[in-house]
Amino acid sequence: MARQIAAHRSDGRRVMGARCGSLPSDQVVPRIGASVDREAVCRFLDEVRIDHATLQFCERFDEQSRIWNFDTHSHPYFELIFFIEGKANIDAGAETVNVFGFDVVIYPPNLLHAEHLELGRRQEIICFWVDTGPTPPFDHAITLMDERGTLRELFEMVDAEFTANRPYAGELISSYLQAIFLQARQHFTEPSRETSSLVERCLGYIHENYARDFGIEALAATVSVSPSYLFRLFKKKMLLTPMRYRNIVRIDKAKLLLADRSLTVDAVAERVGFDDPKYFARVFKDLAGMTPSAYRRANVAD
Repeated sequence: MARQIAAHRSDGRRVMGARCGSLPSDQVVPRIGASVDREAVCRFLDEVRIDHATLQFCERFDEQSRIWNFDTHSHPYFELIFFIEGKANIDAGAETVNVFGFDVVIYPPNLLHAEHLELGRRQEIICFWVDTGPTPPFDHAITLMDERGTLRELFEMVDAEFTANRPYAGELISSYLQAIFLQARQHFTEPSRETSSLVERCLGYIHENYARDFGIEALAATVSVSPSYLFRLFKKKMLLTPMRYRNIVRIDKAKLLLADRSLTVDAVAERVGFDDPKYFARVFKDLAGMTPSAYRRANVAD
């Protein structure tokens, strides 16, 4: 159990009062609190006065930090957390949600909440407390995914200005905090994009363009999300990376082409998108259990 930490550290930076326990990975429950009415979230966020948002606390820390606190609690301010890496099970009000890397959690003022870290997994977060003045009650945690990568940039810019304490830092931090709240409003105002549809669009793109030389950046651009977000989303749903999936498609196509003995192995490699025949042979053996030539001998009649 982490112990309670004093209100200020010796370096003058405030520390959070967040509660984070630990759970084995097989005890992390599924996300059930993400069904909060989007319109209700929009109405609540529209009532939040962000013009003079002020930072009350800022800290970036990992699973080894002594800042973690194990008591269910609330704050008089908004608490905003960006999960750079890791996974946590969150109790907030009467709901329970799972959060992962690239997720943002916003706790409204006075909402009882507690985070439970997944054991054996690296955790890194950036955490703020933000005072926006009088705020109407809202009994739900607000969670959103950093689809375009811009929320992480804003969180990191706030942390950088707070740490450096340069001229005009306060004004810049306030503007960055306003941008975070505005992006949250934008997220819940736009129609929801189902995770499965994003991955399915990527699968379609891979099947149509498997022979082309494209990376995760180009693939992410087709569905208008950040590469890191797509990588995590794709791997979570498909249990493998986008580029490995493309290799599987390429090798399946190569098996069909190897049936044509008029094509050399090198020509087959080129047709399915491999410029280097040796690399093609390594990938083929990894996925098919034998080299292309051996596959042809075993499966294609003379």
